[in-house]
Amino acid sequence: MHHRSASALLLFSFLGAPAFAADLPARAPGLWQSITSALGPDGQPLPNAQNVISVSCVDAQNDQKFFLTEADACTGLAVSGAGGSYHITAQCMETSGVHQLNETLTYQDAKDVTLKAVYETRAGQMTITSQLQWQGACLPGMQPGDEGSIINGSFSKADNINDPDNR
Repeated sequence: MHHRSASALLLFSFLGAPAFAADLPARAPGLWQSITSALGPDGQPLPNAQNVISVSCVDAQNDQKFFLTEADACTGLAVSGAGGSYHITAQCMETSGVHQLNETLTYQDAKDVTLKAVYETRAGQMTITSQLQWQGACLPGMQPGDEGSIINGSFSKADNINDPDNR
């Protein structure tokens, strides 16, 4: 997941083929805040990976791209669920080898989504949770697909989901 927002960095490449885009509900367009935490294989919080806050600018065209980046790194994608609860499994290739992913996306509504991803790695199980909440209109200067953080009340861009390295 290259240099991306903190939640995306923690989630790294975990989703698969574009076919599942139609299977997930659309999120409300605008500014989304993610609060993400990760636990290592020992069950302990990973350093610098607790309550990491990032923001992204979502529109209808780019919404599903946030869940589909680096699709080439995953195979065997299976999506199940309906309504507000979805389960996704895949095998994802990382530098250290192939990892099994089990992910749950829970849509409370179009403005509130919880993500929980469990990776089975050689070192053990890693768990990532993220609370994604709609905040309103994207901030001045943001373009659809932008990811980053808010520093001193202003958007600080880290990446854009449409950059060639994110596909």
